[in-house]
Amino acid sequence: MNILWTFIPIFLFVFIFVGGGVYFSFMGYEKAFTILPPVIAIIPSIILAWVINRKTSEEKTADFLAGIGEKDIVYMCIIFLLAGAFGEVTKSIGSIESLVNCTISFVPAKFLLIGIFLISAFLSTAIGSALGTVAAVGPVAADFCLHASGISMPVAMGAVVGGAFFGDNLSLVSDTTIVSISSQGANVKKKFKINLRIAVIATVITVLAMCLSATVTVDKIHGHDFSLVLILPYIVLLVLAFNRVNILVCLTLSILLSGIIGHCCHYADYGIMKFCNDINAGFLKVYGVLLLGLMVGGLSGLIGSAAVKEVARIISERILQGKTESKMPQFIIGGLSSMFTFLLSNNVIAIICCGKIAKGIAKHNRISPHYSATILEVFACGVKGLLPHGTQILLAASLASISPLSILPHVYYCHALVIVSILFILFVDKKSPIVN
Repeated sequence: MNILWTFIPIFLFVFIFVGGGVYFSFMGYEKAFTILPPVIAIIPSIILAWVINRKTSEEKTADFLAGIGEKDIVYMCIIFLLAGAFGEVTKSIGSIESLVNCTISFVPAKFLLIGIFLISAFLSTAIGSALGTVAAVGPVAADFCLHASGISMPVAMGAVVGGAFFGDNLSLVSDTTIVSISSQGANVKKKFKINLRIAVIATVITVLAMCLSATVTVDKIHGHDFSLVLILPYIVLLVLAFNRVNILVCLTLSILLSGIIGHCCHYADYGIMKFCNDINAGFLKVYGVLLLGLMVGGLSGLIGSAAVKEVARIISERILQGKTESKMPQFIIGGLSSMFTFLLSNNVIAIICCGKIAKGIAKHNRISPHYSATILEVFACGVKGLLPHGTQILLAASLASISPLSILPHVYYCHALVIVSILFILFVDKKSPIVN
């Protein structure tokens, strides 16, 4: 009971954030779950944690600041800033548009639906934003539907959302990847290898489902202009990351390269001040999730790492009963990630909230950190793509002027991702060489 009382502040945060979304939904607001900022919703939780903490004010202040200043939290926040800057600079110089147009130009007309999925997957992997991908590719997919028969708008938007979560799950610069890796202390390359195995199988299933879902006839699709030079920053980022270059260095070099390319391609229109302003704009775009990460770190400091470890121990010893060879620890980690994603309608916040408990369970049951990071992220991304109140689904529905519920059955990738992840846990040994 004492442990449950200790975690009351987290339950309060969930109640306020979800309750606010439900309230605004009943009031008829669009994007109801985005009206109440999570960084505001967590403030009452911090106040409650402060009140129930029995230490002196000085000690509670020290705990709160220690939680904010924890190494993993600070590291995560710096990556957020750099990823935001990279996304804004590449958008400003036209790299995102060029990347979309490049992919469109090489998609055979008869594979239109699969092409829409691949465009979204490629773009989201490059920019690390599922929402940004839906915003960029959604209008293009809607336009395609006007030139094709045999493909409905819900099916096309389902392909867009599915591809967006492919990259959100695998991208080296996505919020979910950053949070899952940093929360578990995982190795980027090893986590990617495990994650890729799941994603490839889910992608194959998705492509087969798309082949069976519609016979597409295309009237006419025009080619689009693109520049390979503008796509170079994404290529450099991926090459550097896969050669074990530190992600902070990867992002910094890619931002600088983007600025140089922008100046060379746009000449006087893209100078040093424009470059600096874009970096600053990128910083500002991620301030919400950055502040939330700091607040959650402070809340964890007030709750105490001992309480988190105790929860992990109780789950491991009482629920799992010390059976480290069972698959139950992995399912509990995936279940925590899914539950918080469903409740909060935000996979990044979900991973932040349950990351420490998941790390404790993984450590207690000898599960490697890159494996637990993979489980956290695949379930968070898979479930988020199937929420009717999720921001990506709502945006796709808005762009196509259709109901969010009509899209859900056609987000084949997210359905496949969840199913394949469950089968992966059941039939792949956690002690296989690639995991360790």
